Order: sequence, then structure tokens, then C-alpha cells
Amino acid sequence: MSVPQPQIRAEIPDHDPRQLHLVIDNPTARNGLTAESAAELGGLIAKASEDPSVRVIVLRGAGDHFCSGADLRSSGGFLKDGPDSVRKRLKDGFHIASRALFACPKPTLAVIRGACVGFGFDFAISADLRLAAEDATFGQVFTKIGLVPDGGSSYSLPRLVGMGKAMELMMFGERFDGREAARLGLVNRAVPGAELDALATDWAARLADGPPVAYRTAKANLHAAAGGTFDDALVREQEGQVVCALSKDALIGVQAFFLKSKPKFEGK
Repeated sequence: MSVPQPQIRAEIPDHDPRQLHLVIDNPTARNGLTAESAAELGGLIAKASEDPSVRVIVLRGAGDHFCSGADLRSSGGFLKDGPDSVRKRLKDGFHIASRALFACPKPTLAVIRGACVGFGFDFAISADLRLAAEDATFGQVFTKIGLVPDGGSSYSLPRLVGMGKAMELMMFGERFDGREAARLGLVNRAVPGAELDALATDWAARLADGPPVAYRTAKANLHAAAGGTFDDALVREQEGQVVCALSKDALIGVQAFFLKSKPKFEGK
């Protein structure tokens, strides 16, 4: 049986053509991404970065979820294909989306409902601003299947929550809601789900009205002041994921994911 492929929709709202909304649509996998759809998403962000008519980019998931990470139905096989396959899947797929979002000189806003886990979590925290429903679900769940975060969060996460909390979130992979995400500083605001669209509409309009040159300069200054580079972090994560993806533990973790059982990792 063929697996439905994620769709990336680019939408311009009628009320404000200066906004570009990019929507991840893969309902049978809670908007999980494949390497190919992540590359497509990154290409759309890069194109919008160069388009003077776009003043703000809003990132959403279709329906009830933001993004559940990699769609393992389509990409779980990479574990068996060797190190070059892992590197290519990341470099030519998921990292295109992460790099494009982090490097975008324009304001970017992630609007989060439902699942925001795995690569979806990493992708969201690469945006400038995040709004979430209080009952959204967050988690750095990579270790649950014997893998390592690989979407830039080794750079972004400790800068948001501090090194100690970043270690906790990455090592335990526990899930938490939007209220806790706001308390930790992972999202700017968490509101009841019924209020999220109105708040996102307000923020997107305010960002579109703002000064593009000042925004671009402020972003560059903040990134420079943080020290290190995002690209360096992605390369380190890529090589770390090669090691993890080729381990027996990753195979055990993915099998347990599909069987809905608890993995028994062996450390090899």
C-alpha cells in the first residue's frame, strides 16, 4: 500500500498579500514530513526570502497538528541504507528546511496546534516567534527511538531554555503541553485553542506592518551575538545522526514505534 505524500501549501491571505502562509498537510501522519517535502518547504522559504512582496512568513500545520517530525512510514528505511543515505536525507532534505527558516531575513512566525515533536519541534524553534495552543504537545522525542535531534536544536534549544533544561528535554524526550512550553520560553505565548487564530492573525499583521530593514538587521545582530553558527550545529547533528541511525538501538526504536511497544535498547 502506498503511503500518502505530504503536501506543502503556499497561501496568501486575501486580507493581506504581504503575508505568506506555508502549510504542512499530511493528515494521516499528523503532518509528518519526508526528506522531499522538507526540501520543498525549504525551497519555498528561500524563495520568499528573496521576494520583496513578502513581509512575513507564517508556518502552520493543516488541521489539528503542526508537525509530528519525520514521517517514518516513508523514511524509516534510511536506517538500513548506510551512512551516505543518512547524510543525504538530512543534508538534501530536512536541513534545507531548517537552514532556510533560520537564515530567512524576514520575520517568521510558527503557529502551533497539536503535535510539535521531533523534527517538527526543531523546525518550530528555528522560527523567530512561536504561538501555541495551550493543549499543543511538544517533545524532543528522538531518543525514544534511539536517535539524536537533527534539525538544529543543539544550537537553538539551549539558547532558549539553558543548557541544563536542554539536556533534560533531549535526554528524556518527555512530552509537555503549550503552557509548559510558554513557561520554559520555547513559545512566546500559549493561549486556549479557540483564541490561537485571532492572536496569530494579529501578530502576523503587526509583523507585516513593521520595518523590514530594521527587522532584518535586528535578526542578524541577534544571531551574531549568540556566537557559533547554526550551520556548524547542523553538520555536527548530521554526523551524530549517522552514528545513531546505523545503531541497532535505532532499529529497535523504530520497530517499537510501529508496534506501539516500549523499546528495549541494547547500547549497540
